[in-house]
Amino acid sequence: MIGMIAVLGLILFLHRWTLAAEPFAHWTPDYSMVDLSTILTKDVLNEHDYEILLKQSGLGRPVVDKLLATGKENMIYQIQNQFFSTPLLVREKNSPISNEEFVVDKKGNYTAGSEMIALEDGDILITQNSLTFGWRNGHAAIVVDANEGLTLESAVLGENSGFQTIGKWEKYPSFLVFRLKNTSAEERHTIAQEAVNRLNGVPYGFGVGIWSAKHPENKLKETHCAHLVWEAYRQFGYDLDSNGGRIITPKSIANSPLLELIQVYGMNPKELY
Repeated sequence: MIGMIAVLGLILFLHRWTLAAEPFAHWTPDYSMVDLSTILTKDVLNEHDYEILLKQSGLGRPVVDKLLATGKENMIYQIQNQFFSTPLLVREKNSPISNEEFVVDKKGNYTAGSEMIALEDGDILITQNSLTFGWRNGHAAIVVDANEGLTLESAVLGENSGFQTIGKWEKYPSFLVFRLKNTSAEERHTIAQEAVNRLNGVPYGFGVGIWSAKHPENKLKETHCAHLVWEAYRQFGYDLDSNGGRIITPKSIANSPLLELIQVYGMNPKELY
């Protein structure tokens, strides 16, 4: 009887915890949208201009520069509108212990909340819309073929790591896109391809770093989302784990000083993760 009460109490606690996590599924700016035309018609942008564009659209400097250089400044206005919109959301189970949140239209169909702009191989994707027992642990992936819209990720308990699509990521109510600083596109492409060679088809292991080695000397036997991203870059001498702990999380990667922000959606650009 006592055991049954304890189990029911735990279920009630986890249910309330899940409800408490709901307000953090998506952040909409609490400030006003402004006209960007004065900035976007300049010949040269300054640091203050880039700060305003990030705050207004969630686009980092590399993306802004690329769009302006290719005459696609209208896309910045489009992304700004998406950035200031509040989407409809749904939360669904993806395993017995975990859930994911997605943007839906008025009919309940999955839809993109915002586009991911100017992705490159090796870019790192992070969302806060993955929950385990109500804990907003988040999710991470590495872009392995930007042209084809493919990511490599370790998604859920009971499945091996594998390819998924960028289109799935655009349906999350929030996401962050990061890129390794001070490196060439060729090096990041190499890192992404080596990740495909080494880290595809690896069993999911939630306890990597706890009851198995963070980086084993022999062949990797298990991984999880953030660990896969970390291991892809560790192989080339880049340690993206900002806190240096045994457990790697999407948050510890998002806070890495080795990365620059490329795009943010559904999260405060000044606070991030």
